[in-house]
Amino acid sequence: MIAPSLVLGFCLSTLYGLVFFLIVGHGWPRFFFYWAAGVAGFFVGQSVAHLIGLAIFNLGDLNLVEGTVGSWVGLLAARAWRP
Repeated sequence: MIAPSLVLGFCLSTLYGLVFFLIVGHGWPRFFFYWAAGVAGFFVGQSVAHLIGLAIFNLGDLNLVEGTVGSWVGLLAARAWRP
């Protein structure tokens, strides 16, 4: 069974990727790139927060603030990179 925090993190990071795509745009193929960057950034932020013991606002096992910051950093990095 998949953990609820994993599903919530996946849904939030997908939402962040969609919002970023709607703001920035640049065609549908780029949506999947932003989606992947948002998901990867969220879980990197989540992992880093777990490793250093940072917990600003948790919802169960999910570090919402740290994951959100990681997701947006990943999205901004993807925007700057532009493949």
